[in-house]
Parts: sequence; structure tokens; C-alpha cells
Amino acid sequence: MDGTCKDGIIRCEVEGRQVLGFDTGLPPQAFVKARLGNLLNSEGLIVDSTVHPWKPEGTVEHQGHILLYGKNFTGESLEVLLSRGDDTSLLALQWYIKALKHIAEFDSRFFDTISFFPAGVLIHRDGTVFFAPAVLAKRFYEYQDPEYYISKVLRWLHPDKTGINAAVFTAACITYTLVTGCAPFSISRSSELERAQRILNQDIRDGFYKPASLLKPRIDLELTDLLDSILEPVKGKTNRDLEDFIRILGEPGKKKLTDLFNASEAANISTTLLQREFKKRERSIKIQRFFRIYRYVMLAGLGSALALALILWNILEGQKDRPTTKGMTPPEVVKTYYNAFNTLDHQWMEACVQKGVSKGDIEAVINLFVISKVREAYERKATVIDPETWNAEGAKPTDVTIFGITDLSLKVLTPIPIMPVEGEYCSIEATYTFYYPESKMADSIPSESQTIQNQIPSTPKQEIRKDILTLIWSKKSWKITAIDRTLINPQSDIP
Repeated sequence: MDGTCKDGIIRCEVEGRQVLGFDTGLPPQAFVKARLGNLLNSEGLIVDSTVHPWKPEGTVEHQGHILLYGKNFTGESLEVLLSRGDDTSLLALQWYIKALKHIAEFDSRFFDTISFFPAGVLIHRDGTVFFAPAVLAKRFYEYQDPEYYISKVLRWLHPDKTGINAAVFTAACITYTLVTGCAPFSISRSSELERAQRILNQDIRDGFYKPASLLKPRIDLELTDLLDSILEPVKGKTNRDLEDFIRILGEPGKKKLTDLFNASEAANISTTLLQREFKKRERSIKIQRFFRIYRYVMLAGLGSALALALILWNILEGQKDRPTTKGMTPPEVVKTYYNAFNTLDHQWMEACVQKGVSKGDIEAVINLFVISKVREAYERKATVIDPETWNAEGAKPTDVTIFGITDLSLKVLTPIPIMPVEGEYCSIEATYTFYYPESKMADSIPSESQTIQNQIPSTPKQEIRKDILTLIWSKKSWKITAIDRTLINPQSDIP
């Protein structure tokens, strides 16, 4: 015996020869009743310079469980090799990625049937790589221990990607782990398993992780750019493939782990700037999650799909009379943009900016506008007021949502051209207090037992913001082309 049931992949002796087995987690009677004979049709791969199929040959009872076994393969798991954190780990990763490339060239459809997460991969000292059948490797961890399944399998796999894209994502997760010492996506240990899995999948979809350069500032810039372009959806517009990994990590044995770090680049990296950028992204993701969850909870709770459709129809109808900033000065454009927070007028916000600018602000206003109209139709009263009105009425506790800004102050930073020409710029600084709903729903999905009243925020959060706005003269009007935002008093719960 050369392994244990806890390993999942087991080496044992059958009829005088060594074989590789997979624990089904079922005793003989249960295995027969479950009718799992189709597992014998699953297929793994052995990859050296070519690709060879590996198939189960039969079943055998081992320590009270049924094993599916096949041809023996000698090697250590990629998970164990990575844990060493040395040149051996890098060599294993280089062999692993090289094998993935061979599979992609042979038939990329195999990526949907094999295990390429670390615990499901074995690597021989000569560089030959074994990829277990996904259905067998996943089954053991899922039935042995659901928490084990999350950490051994799910944290390495993108819930939506398939084929070569799934393999590239997993390769990025493994590379990140090797160079930083921790996995990119953490697991919530304090949550029940179903919720922990849901949060993990949400983090992966949103790209909610700390950039490798923040944890290891000396990491090679080309490598951290590769990882960010794959792990962060916003940056992942450029297609990256396995060849990019081979180019940066090197062919097997050609680079050492220290070659992935560059001391000369460390001086050019500001850890403070990296931390600030991460906090901005973290805050943006949490606010987006709040509005995403809040919107669907309201719609489900009120049963108002028809009302929502009518509201959206009104919004689309209103596109015919879109506002314009023609004739406005830059300060007037900026003031109009911020006033639209209080009136929930996304059309004026869109009129004040160039396409694609301030997408997060505009989406927040649209979401809250839709939610407020649905609630008003149901509750027959105003459900959102701006903070200026709320303060004027004594800032009393209320079940109405407080959203918007107060104390707007503008400062012209660069001269404003009297007779502007196409493409000319100017800059304005805006300082103000932003009010937004406080809710515990940013990190979790409320249960059905929670009431609508408990889900509606009652106390606004406040933060003082300073924005540097760049405006451009384009098509005979001033438009905001960039907003650089700084939080003067960032909140602790939404950084």
C-alpha cells in the first residue's frame, strides 16, 4: 500500500501488480445500489511528449470501500510539490503547464473531463504528468468531506469557464499561489458550507483578490500583469493563453524561482499606491454586490416584475429627449453631474460625461431609482430622499433610504479656455459628503425568513470625497472625461 483513503488517489496491489485507484467512498452494497458502473467509462490522461489515455480497468474492495483502479502511475501530487515553495515547485508547475499545452494541441475537449486542480494531478520526476478523471477525483473529495472539496477543488476552478479558458484560469491560480505563498481566493471558514461556496464563487466571478504585486512587490511586472489579466474580469479583456505562461515562467528547468522576482523593479513600485488601488476596487465590488443583491431581493419580495418592466419602458422612452451640456461652463457641468445624485437622474449624469466614464456612479443611481419606484408602487409613499432634505428635516431616524451628496465645493485647478478648441482640457476639484445606505447585505444573501423591512437600510453611511475631474471640449460642449476619486474619511466596512 502506497497511500491512504484520505489521499483520494491510492496505489495498491491487485492480482500481483501495482495499480492506481480512486476511492468512491461507498461500500460494495451501496456502490451496486447507486449504479455507478458508468464511472468505468471515465477517462484521464498521461502526458509526456504526447498524450496517452488512462482508463479504469475494474473495481476492487479496499478498507471497506469500492475503488476504481487502472494502470499504475508513480509520482507526487502537484499539491504536495507546490507546498515546498522552492525550485522543485517551479519545475513541477513548468511541467504541468507544458502538459496542458500538449492537451490543448491534441484535443482541448479533454479539459472538460480531466482534473487539472493540484490535488488531481500527479507528476513524475521525469516530467510526465497524470491528470485524473475529473468525475473520480472530484467525487472522492465531495463525498469524503464537503469542506475539503471546497479547498481541494472549487477554489482552483472558475464556476463559469470551460475548456482551455478554464485551464488558463487554474494555471493562473496555481502560479499566484507559488509566487505569493497563498491562494488568490480565500475561503470563508466562519460560514456554513453552502454559503462559503457561494461567497467563493462570487469572489472568483468578481475577481475579488489581492494583486500578487501587493503581497510581493518584487515580483516580475510581466508576470503580475499576466495574473491580473486572467484573475481580474475587468482587466481580462485581452486573451491570454498557456504560451504566455511558458514564455514568462520558462521551459522546464530553464528558470529558478528567484528569476520570477526583480529587485530593480521594487524601487519603482509604491506599496501605498497599490494598497489604495486595491481598496478602491474592493469598495467598488462591495457596493456593486449591495445593489445587485438589494435589487433582486426587492423584486422577489414585492413580486413586481411588471412594475419594473413599466419603469424600464419609461426610462427608454425618456431617451428621446436626452439632456445636453451644450452652452454650459465646466463648473456648471460638474455641478449638474453631482446634483443628479440627489435627483437620481442618470440621464443628466450620462450627459455630463463621456461614454464609459463614471460607470459605477451611474449604475448605482439607476439601480436605486428602479428600486425606489418599485417600492413606491408597493408602499404608496416616497422611499428615497436626498441628504439635504433629510438634514433640513432634522436628520431623524427613518425607514426611507438616504442617498446623495451635501456640501459640494468646487475649485478650478487649471485655467478654463474662453474660446475652447476641440480636444482642449481643464481640471476641477470637487469636495463633498456622500451619503449611501448602510446594509449588512453586501457580503451575504438574506434568507427568505428575513422581512422586507429588515432588508431596507434605515441609517445612511457618510464619507467625505475629493474628486479631481478632467473635462474635455468635444463636439461643441464640455464633457467629464475622467474622475480621480480620493476618500478623505473612508468607512471601515466599505473601504
